[in-house]
Parts: sequence; C-alpha cells; structure tokens
Amino acid sequence: MLKTRIISAFFGLPIVIGVLLLGGKLFYIFIFLLSIAGLYEYYKAFLNTDYKPIPWVGYIITIIYYLQILINKYNFITFTALIFIALLMIFLVIIRKGYNILNVAITILGIIYIPFLFSNLVFIYNTSFGKFLVWLPFLTAWFSDTGAYFIGSYFGKNKLCPNLSPKKTLEGAIGGIITSAIFLAIIGIIFNNANFKLNIIHYLFLGLICGITSILGDLSASSIKRFTKIKDFGNIIPGHGGILDRFDSILFTAPTVFIYIAIINNLL
Repeated sequence: MLKTRIISAFFGLPIVIGVLLLGGKLFYIFIFLLSIAGLYEYYKAFLNTDYKPIPWVGYIITIIYYLQILINKYNFITFTALIFIALLMIFLVIIRKGYNILNVAITILGIIYIPFLFSNLVFIYNTSFGKFLVWLPFLTAWFSDTGAYFIGSYFGKNKLCPNLSPKKTLEGAIGGIITSAIFLAIIGIIFNNANFKLNIIHYLFLGLICGITSILGDLSASSIKRFTKIKDFGNIIPGHGGILDRFDSILFTAPTVFIYIAIINNLL
C-alpha cells in the first residue's frame, strides 16, 4: 500500500507542481476539473444511502460559477444568486418528484463544500503576488499531513477523533500543526523579497491556522465517508483514493489563506 502511494505521488506531484508553475488558464481549468470530479465523487457517495441528491443541479451551477469567475475574477454576489437559482431548480424537482428537504441540503452542501471551496485557489491566484501565494494552501496541507503522519506514528497514543478516523492521534495533530507553522515560516524567510514583504510572524501564524483547518478538512471528509459507509471517495489516484481523499485538506486551507491574505491586505 505504501509503495503504491509513493508511486502515485511520484507521478502525481509533478502534475500539480507543473500546473502551479505554469499557471494562467491551465491552472483555472485544473481547478475547475477538480471541482467537477470532486462533486461527482461526493454525489456518488450518497448512492450507498437512502438520500437522493440531484447531481445535475450541482454540475450546472458549478459550470456557471466558474464561467463567471473567468469573467469577473471573484464575485460573491453572483455566487449568492447561483445558490438561490440552485434552490429554485431543486425545489421544482421536489414538487414534481417528491424528494425531501434532506436531498436539497445534500445537493447544496456539495456545491458549497467542493466547487466554492476549491475556487478559493483561483481567488488567491488572482490577487497580487498570487503566483507565489497560491502555493501556501498546498504547502501547509502537505506539511501538516506529513508532520501528523510521522509524529503520530512514533509518538501517537491518544486518539483524536476515533469515531471518524481511528488512526489519527492528538499527538499527530499537534505535530502536524507545529510542522505546518515551522515550515511555512521557513518558506517565508526564503521567499520574502523587496516586492512582496510579509512579516515572518504572519507566515508562522498562517501556518498554525492552516495546520488546524487542514486537520478539520480531513475529518470533514472522513465524516462524509463514515456517514455514506465508504472507505474512499474513488480510486482515480492509486493508493490515495479519489480527488476528495487527496484534496480534502486543501479544500479548507485554500479559503483560510485567501481570507487571511484579504484581511492583511486591508490592514497593511
């Protein structure tokens, strides 16, 4: 299993890194495809339950949402309007076919949880120095996951959340948060320059926050898998599962970085 994960990472990481380096429309398309694939995995997971989300509504809203981002970069008013349109479409289906309110909630949650959270990566990229900042959600998630894995393996004794993820430990979580903070501070020291100068304290603090939200993102995905009684969201990435299995932490670190940077830009 570990060998398969290493081989997948060996081939998969260069693709992600290459997309981040090349950026532009390629990056935009990459995030859009992740959103569609992730949404598909999310709705498919509920086939194991008695609930019936309405996938086509989620796909249509996602396509429209990313088209408006392409035109307007980011516009939360438009997103609000799209959610309202999605509700209207879903309720029309409910009236005709007798779906219940939980199907509405699951369908809308999928749109917010996946396309919207993923789109924060595009928002970050569209900010000043976005080509540098867009690395931070990925790096903090990777640092946190790696630190949690190794520290948890050697020192983990107390279970963090056994009902959702039996293997995760409190010691591993703390180690992941600290690892994220330390390494992001090092990144800040290395890459701070005259054009983009951010106090090292901000990198350290952002690393701590992202370390926490990274773990919450992981546990959130685990809660969905536990509820729908599946082991992985998919098998598109051998040894890692599906898109949501691999990017669950980044779904939460992306808005964390975007919101933090937006606040700092307003304060500085």
